[in-house]
Amino acid sequence: MSAGTGGGIQSPRKADEPGGSAWGYYLVAAFAAAMGLIFLNDFRNALTAQRTWTPAVGRVTGNKVVRYHSRRSTSYSTYINYSYAADGVIYGAGPLEINKAKLYFSEGSAEKDLQENFPPGKSLDVYCNPANPSQSSLGLPGASGLAAPIVFLMLAAGLVSLAFHTR
Repeated sequence: MSAGTGGGIQSPRKADEPGGSAWGYYLVAAFAAAMGLIFLNDFRNALTAQRTWTPAVGRVTGNKVVRYHSRRSTSYSTYINYSYAADGVIYGAGPLEINKAKLYFSEGSAEKDLQENFPPGKSLDVYCNPANPSQSSLGLPGASGLAAPIVFLMLAAGLVSLAFHTR
């Protein structure tokens, strides 16, 4: 006599039950939507700063490439430091990650991009908060743009549609 019932036969699981195939799509869609909203919020904050904060002239004081290692890949991010004057006081800012949505596959390509676009001494348009001049933004040039949020949100919508149709 066997200890269990049903003789080892299991009923198939439906797609809308936990563990079904649609839940994986929903989970990845939620992650993609969250990433899209994060990038969209960065864009919105940069646009608000550029439209409502006080413009100032700044200068790049330094730049660097940071390498991130994982077991399977290496990625690179670019950072700058800059200074600006507001109300007769010189402020420093950074390190600020720039080109967040840009993928660099070598340290050389990231370094070349920094030297071409943000070499030390380059003049920058900076926007500082009139209520707190030590808070600054580069405005839209410092943001990822609209491409990244659109791609992530479209990916999320596609995955939700795919999950719905696999039910």
